[in-house]
Amino acid sequence: MKTGFLITARMKSTRLPKKLTLKINDREIIAWLIDRLKQCQNLNEIVITTSSNPQDKILCQIAKRENVKCFEGSEIDVLERLYMAAKKYELDYIINITGDCPLVSFDFIDQILAAYEKTNADLITTFKLPHGFYIYGIKISALEKVLEIKNEVDTEIWGAYFTETGLFNVVDLDIPSDLHRKDYRLTLDYPEDFDFFKAIFAGLGRDTFKKSTKEIIEFLDTHPEIVHLNSHCEELYQKRYDQQRKLELK
Repeated sequence: MKTGFLITARMKSTRLPKKLTLKINDREIIAWLIDRLKQCQNLNEIVITTSSNPQDKILCQIAKRENVKCFEGSEIDVLERLYMAAKKYELDYIINITGDCPLVSFDFIDQILAAYEKTNADLITTFKLPHGFYIYGIKISALEKVLEIKNEVDTEIWGAYFTETGLFNVVDLDIPSDLHRKDYRLTLDYPEDFDFFKAIFAGLGRDTFKKSTKEIIEFLDTHPEIVHLNSHCEELYQKRYDQQRKLELK
C-alpha cells in the first residue's frame, strides 16, 4: 500500500499573515512539519498540497528544497485538491493535516495505518489528542464519493461530509487517556500561537521536532505558563469554525 501524507497549505492567512513561512530557529513552520513527518518510516510520499495561486509558489519552492513533492490545485476546493494530489502520485491511502500544525503526532501514523488495515474505515480521526496533534486517515474511494455528493465548492471545513451524512464508516482512534488534553492548543492561527511554539522550541531545543507526542505533552504539563500563552485562542478558533461549517449535498 502506497501511503502519502498530504499537507493542506496556502499562504492566504489574514489573522497571522504568511504564518507557514514564519521562522523558528531559522526554519519555516512548514519546514519543521516536514522534518517531523520524515521521522515516520511508513510514508512513501510527503506532499504539500497547495493552490495554483502565484502567492503559494513559495510553498512549492520549500517542498523542492526539502526534497518532498508539491501539488498545485484548486484554491478553495480542498477535497478536490487532496483527491487530485492522491491520483497524481498514485497513492492508495492518504493521511492529512493542515500546514499550521508543525508538531503533529507523527508517532500515531503507524497506528492509523494499522486501524485502516483492520477496519477499512473511510475516515480515521484522532480527536482525543490535543488540537494540533491530530491527523486524519482518508480512504481514496471515500474521498471520491464525497466529491460526487457534495454541492459546495469551498471545502476548507470538510469533516461533516464524512461524519454527518451517514454514508461513511468513521473511526476515532483509541488514544491513551494520559494524552488527553482538551486545553492544549498546538496549531498556528494567531500571534499568541506563534509565541507558544517559540516557547516550546526554546524549552525543548532544536530537536523539538523529534520529540514524541507524549514527551511534548509532559513538557507542557510542567510548563503551564506556556500553555497559558494561547489557551484563549481555542475559543476564538471554535467560533470561527462554527461560522464556516456547512454541509450542502446534491
